[in-house]
Amino acid sequence: MRLHYYLLFLASTAFACQPADTSASAKSAIDVANAQWARLTSTGHADSIAELYAADGVIMPPNMATMKGKDAIRTFFATLNTMDPKPTLTLHAEAVHGAGGMAMERGRYHWAYPAGAKLPPGMPAVDSGKYVVHWMQENGKWVMVDDVWNSDTPLPTAPPPPPAPARRR
Repeated sequence: MRLHYYLLFLASTAFACQPADTSASAKSAIDVANAQWARLTSTGHADSIAELYAADGVIMPPNMATMKGKDAIRTFFATLNTMDPKPTLTLHAEAVHGAGGMAMERGRYHWAYPAGAKLPPGMPAVDSGKYVVHWMQENGKWVMVDDVWNSDTPLPTAPPPPPAPARRR
């Protein structure tokens, strides 16, 4: 009988220790940050974009090395901001799951440069894809800790090999 009470105590303690579901409040804060991000992208504010990240935040852009820390993140977005005219960015959080001071966001993005924008060779003027962001609450503010995104645009394919030279008989 004593074992029964002990197991009941352990089970109730384990459930009581679960962090609160903060999905709704995290989604609200993340939606605000995403709207701010889109506005900052269209106006070229790399410093303000970097402030959306934790001090040791990490970005994992497609086809590039991982970058860590606000300085690296600021430099990455400042490079994108050198292109004129600025792109339009749309972010849509499809799901946010929060527990205590941590949240996970999964969403879709759409990125488009206006017609006539001078872009680096091979860079598409329009791109859409998906992303996952790990958020943490720091001093009451939600900041990005890990940010990874992937394009839905297929990579260019290599041209077919040239035909083999004709054989002489």
